Order: sequence, then C-alpha cells, then structure tokens
Amino acid sequence: MFAETGFDRTKFNHACNVMAQYLDNDQDGCADDVNVVKMMRLKQGGMAMTLTESSGDREDYPDTFRGQSLYATETEPSCSGSSETSSCHDAALEEILHCITANGVSQHYSDEFGECYNGEDNLSDIQAQMDIARGGHFTSVPDPYPEGSVYHYDDATCGYECMVTEMFYWGVTSLLGGQGKEGRAHAFRSSSLPPSVFLN
Repeated sequence: MFAETGFDRTKFNHACNVMAQYLDNDQDGCADDVNVVKMMRLKQGGMAMTLTESSGDREDYPDTFRGQSLYATETEPSCSGSSETSSCHDAALEEILHCITANGVSQHYSDEFGECYNGEDNLSDIQAQMDIARGGHFTSVPDPYPEGSVYHYDDATCGYECMVTEMFYWGVTSLLGGQGKEGRAHAFRSSSLPPSVFLN
C-alpha cells in the first residue's frame, strides 16, 4: 500500500483495512489464501494511491511494480459498503479488489480465473464464462451487445483482460448484494444471473 504525501490518513487507513478484510475475510489474523498473497508479492502488485488522477508521479515506482490506482478524491470511507448512497460511492472497494484479483487470484489460479488473454482457443474458465455472459467472444466492446446477453460493460478503453477484471468485480459484488443500491449503474442486465455464469 503506497500513498502520495498528503493522502488523508483516515482514507489511507480505510484502504489498508479494505485490503486486509479482502485477504483475511474471517479475520483470524492469517490470509484466507496464502497463495494469493504470495503471488501478489511475487508479481509486485499493490495500491498506488494519489491525491487525484493527475497528481503523483508514477515514475517514482519501479518498472516492475504492478500498481492499481486509487485516488483520495474517490476514496470515501463514510459511504463505504452498506453506507453507500446514490450520490456517494467508495471506489476503494472496487480498486482494491481489482488489485487482488489481477495480481493474486488470476495469477495463481490462472486456469480458473486467469485474466491474461492468450487467444480464443486458450481461455480460462472465467473468460469462457464471460463470453457466455456477453453473448459471444469480443476483444472490444460490441455495439450493440447481443440480445439476451447479461454482462454489459461499455468502456471502449477496456480491452478483453480489463473486461475480465471488471466481470470479476461485478460478479462477486452482485452475488454478495453489493450492487443493489438504487441509482447504481449495473453491468449485469438480469435480476437473476444464470448460475452457470459463475458456478461451472
């Protein structure tokens, strides 16, 4: 966890706590899956926290650092989790989960949760399930998504690997009830997701 000088201490502590709870969900003081933590360390994955999107200097980090950005302007401890409102959302929950899934889970469990794209004939399980949820195999955002597709993500700058990272986040948080607040944008277009999208 690395933060630019001046990053609010309360927000920094909140981000550290979010990371700790993701990695040690049962809060017994040990990582729930030590392999994920080992892989994050091996891949040098971590949070690169700056005051704003334009502040901070990425050149301060070594080239090998796989930093996930988090800005103080989007870190909102007072409206995190169940305290979220239609006008206040804590992005730390999403960005920190991205760091863990991209640098830990997908790296160690690459057959099941691999995000790295190695071609249509060499998909991980989550990539294959994403193709089902999106209604086909697309390396860029389709316009429009096919009829009956349940996972839509429309950011044109988000390539195939990014789409997997986002599906991981939206899938996990939707299944846990974290996307049910009124006013939240929804990546999934169905109120009841087919179990095969996540459980096969």
